[in-house]
Amino acid sequence: MRGFRNNAFDPQTLVVLEAAFDEAWLTLKAIGNSTVKPDELARCMLRLAMEGERDPVRLHDNALRGLIPAAAWREAS
Repeated sequence: MRGFRNNAFDPQTLVVLEAAFDEAWLTLKAIGNSTVKPDELARCMLRLAMEGERDPVRLHDNALRGLIPAAAWREAS
């Protein structure tokens, strides 16, 4: 992946990232969003994880906040 260099995540972080991604993807589908692509969501989450975020709720919320207006996905929650 371009721009992510040689960073690696431990197995527990990968589990957290997968869970956060799955929840965020379901949220996007629940609100009918068709503009955000899976790779965009994944890149956003990876950036957050590289900055040290490990909380799945914050990964979910901050990734969506960075990709779509907050009001749209908060109303669906």
